[in-house]
Parts: sequence; structure tokens; C-alpha cells
Amino acid sequence: MGVQIEAIAGHRLKLTGDVETILDVPVRGIKEGFSLAFSDGTLVQGSCIPGGNACRFGITCEGAAMARIVRRGLGDALDLDWNFDWITLACGAQTLQPEARAEDDDVLQLTLDIEVREDA
Repeated sequence: MGVQIEAIAGHRLKLTGDVETILDVPVRGIKEGFSLAFSDGTLVQGSCIPGGNACRFGITCEGAAMARIVRRGLGDALDLDWNFDWITLACGAQTLQPEARAEDDDVLQLTLDIEVREDA
């Protein structure tokens, strides 16, 4: 069945299909954009459209899943046909930075810009 992702009111992403959940997009993601990484290797960048009810998606790296962006209302919806082990949301303009592991290696590595905070 896969996963379908679309924006809903309040700067949130609704996931339906094999995964049923709602993700809140943090303030940094609203201002700078966000990225979604999937266990099959698919990487997607997203940006919120002012008003909080829609967003735009762009496929940065195709993985094994059949990924399709469709127009829904003022924004986009993302349809992915695959059984995922995990899905990650990261926020900020520099979240997706694919880097080759070695000159001859064609495999890409995902670097996520995640800030770790420790409470005192």
C-alpha cells in the first residue's frame, strides 16, 4: 500500500497508508523548509506554503519506492509505494547534503542537520 503524505492545518503533515500518524513541522521547518528521509533511500525536500494548510514537495534522491508528487488544492501530496522500516523528518535549509563516501563509490550518504540539546 505505501504511504501518502499531505499538509494539513497548523503546519502539520498527515501520513496515511501503512503508517498512520501526524507530524508537527517545527518553526525552523516552516521558515527554512524540511526534509524527509525514507528507509528505501528516497529523500524529499518540502516547504510550507504561507497559511499553514499546504506545502510543496520535491524529490531530491530516488530510492527503491515508486514516488509520485500530485497536486492537491494549493499544495502537493506525496505518494510512495513501498514498505518502509523508518521515516525521518528533519528541519532546516541544510538538512539534505548527500556526499559520496569515496571518489569511486557511487553510494550517497545522508547528512542531517540535527541540533542535540542537553538539559542541565
